[in-house]
Amino acid sequence: MIGDGTPVTAPGIRTAHNGNMREHGRHGHEKSRKVVRRSTAICLLWIGLSSGAPAAAQIAAPSPPGPFVVDVRGAIGSIPRDVTIFPAVPTGTDLPSTAAGIVVGAHVYPLSLGPMRLGIGASALRVRATASPAAPDSGSGSTSSSATTVATTPDVEATFTSIAPELSLNFGSAQGWSYISAGAGRAKLATGTSAFGGGQSGVVATEAQVLDGGSRSSVNVGAGARWFTRAHLAFSFDLRLHIVSAGTAGEGDRAAPRVMMFVASAGVGLR
Repeated sequence: MIGDGTPVTAPGIRTAHNGNMREHGRHGHEKSRKVVRRSTAICLLWIGLSSGAPAAAQIAAPSPPGPFVVDVRGAIGSIPRDVTIFPAVPTGTDLPSTAAGIVVGAHVYPLSLGPMRLGIGASALRVRATASPAAPDSGSGSTSSSATTVATTPDVEATFTSIAPELSLNFGSAQGWSYISAGAGRAKLATGTSAFGGGQSGVVATEAQVLDGGSRSSVNVGAGARWFTRAHLAFSFDLRLHIVSAGTAGEGDRAAPRVMMFVASAGVGLR
């Protein structure tokens, strides 16, 4: 101790008080570093979650097909070249094979079946085909101007109509989807011929005829797709097989045979 009363510490000897202070300082620095590391980790996690939330919100599941659609399409169908579905005609008569017409339909999509959307609706089809013989030669002046020329083979026409409710399974989103579908309803195939048989004589040997098989049960199966190029307007196409049951013979008529007819159509869909 010096004269003013201040204690003197020998060189190289640490007091207990100084050692405690240094030990406390080391613990304090370690705790501070842990707090900084934890705070940094929490901040990075918060930034990651905050930046990911808007991206997740933007990648929303697409809307399913629907909710409804109305189709209007031009159609081309294949008429069977089977003489039994036409009135009696002479050998060599040209029969129609390709029919053209229109398809209209409407469908709604009420519920989902796993990845598919169920569609319920109905479609109506009407197509018509014609075939005509070559124009007969009227002669080079040997025939009187009053003579009437009648074709030796007739004009032939065929008209097919169908109305059927349908069920469909649809795959895709509201912006565009494909489907498979089937329906059951009623169909009718009517055929007819013009008068023919007079040749140069002007005499009609056979009057015009009509063979109407009547309305018969039918089924159809097919597939197609729709792509919406605008919010309410789509391009659509459909490929479909129609099968019409055989009919019974009426009085004086032939029995209507079973008919299979393929129809392709393309047009627009509206919603």
